[in-house]
Amino acid sequence: MRAGKIPSDRRFTATHSWLALAPGQSFADYPLRAGVTDTALDEVEVVGLELPAVRSTIEAGAPCALVWTSARTVVTVYAPISGLVTMTNTDAAENPQLVADDPFHRGWLFAVLPSPTSSAYGLLTPAQYANELSEAV
Repeated sequence: MRAGKIPSDRRFTATHSWLALAPGQSFADYPLRAGVTDTALDEVEVVGLELPAVRSTIEAGAPCALVWTSARTVVTVYAPISGLVTMTNTDAAENPQLVADDPFHRGWLFAVLPSPTSSAYGLLTPAQYANELSEAV
C-alpha cells in the first residue's frame, strides 16, 4: 500500500475492496461505506468511476463498480457484503482521482445497508489483509 498503513476500522476482501465498520454498532443497523484499496489501483491515475445505482442491491463477491484508469485499464470492484446501496460518493464521481489519492477516507465509493443475512464472516481483518499483501509479493 502506498500509505503503508492499513486502517484498523475496516474489513477487507482478497480482491482489495474494503468495508468501514464502526465499533460497538450492530452490523446491519446502518449503511456502511465501501471502497477499493490503493493496492488495487497500482499507482495509476483514476479518470472515471461507474458506481452502483442508489437503491440497487449488490451481492457479496459480485462485481458492483468499475474504476477507469488513464492506463486504459478497468479495475473491477467486488462487493464486500450483500445489501442495498443507499448512497454514492458524489465528490469522487466528480473528482475520480480521490479514489487513488485518499481511498480510505474521501475516496470511498458507496454506502451499503447490509441485508439481514449479511455478516462480516469472510472479510479479512487488517492483520489478515496485510498478511495477504505480503504473501502476494
